Amino acid sequence: MTLLSRNRWKPTARLALLLIAVALLGGCSRIQVAYNSAEPLLKLYANDYLELEPDQIERWTPRLKASLATHRAQELPYLAAFFDATLKASRSGFNERNTACLLTNFKDLYQRQGRLVVRLAAPLLADLTPQQIKALDTRFKLEYEDDKIDPETRDFAAERRKRADRYVDSIEDWTGRLSGSQRNLVAEVTARMPDTRVAMLEYRTRKRAKLITLLRNGAEEPQLVTFLQAWLVDFADLPPAMDRAGDELGTRIGELLIRLVPSLDERQRRELDKRLQRMRDDLMDLQKDPRMPPLQC
Repeated sequence: MTLLSRNRWKPTARLALLLIAVALLGGCSRIQVAYNSAEPLLKLYANDYLELEPDQIERWTPRLKASLATHRAQELPYLAAFFDATLKASRSGFNERNTACLLTNFKDLYQRQGRLVVRLAAPLLADLTPQQIKALDTRFKLEYEDDKIDPETRDFAAERRKRADRYVDSIEDWTGRLSGSQRNLVAEVTARMPDTRVAMLEYRTRKRAKLITLLRNGAEEPQLVTFLQAWLVDFADLPPAMDRAGDELGTRIGELLIRLVPSLDERQRRELDKRLQRMRDDLMDLQKDPRMPPLQC
């Protein structure tokens, strides 16, 4: 998980984000282990989520292998460059300019890899049987029941505390334990982040219903690629209020970096520097011809 995680590009289809997740697991362990296990991990997840038959996995495997090869060749350089830029910003000091650059490039990383994994997910979805489509629809509905929010019983204070705790956990993966004053800073900034839970759930539910309709109508792979990319990568019909909330969330994340990092003590700085450097170096080591293209700001 990166320091810039939990942003407005919240995943609404976990399969479509597994490649970037695998690529960013190095916050807790050596990335080579996770990355070299990507093929069985993705197969296991796809099989579990979509209840696939062995022949469906077999038909999909060549596409999976090709996508992983493309990801290694084309996307790892950009990921390495991102973490190199983050390392340099951390050492020199986060400011409005370099933080905005990192946030912009994080979105670009998501979209680049999102396009790749949408093309990976589409053939699996196009190959689903009517029974599997029905099971997927049932799963979507059960997840909605689990996630739906009763406006009459919402405890906003508890939700803000949980959100602050999630950010603290994410940051401590990179810095080690935060002090009480640092935790208070995280709580103060995250409390001013926009509330998008209801809007996001409604949006996700509408898009999932449209996906089920497409599948039941026999949509083929090209049509599914177009739909999934518009939804999960380009956010083509994201409601304006959610788009504005996303911009506000990015602002708050930038503020958190700018205010929190100068407060790190020597131990925390060493840990952050070590983790960022290891991530960059691991991403370079995974490449056959290591390179880091310059980030565009």
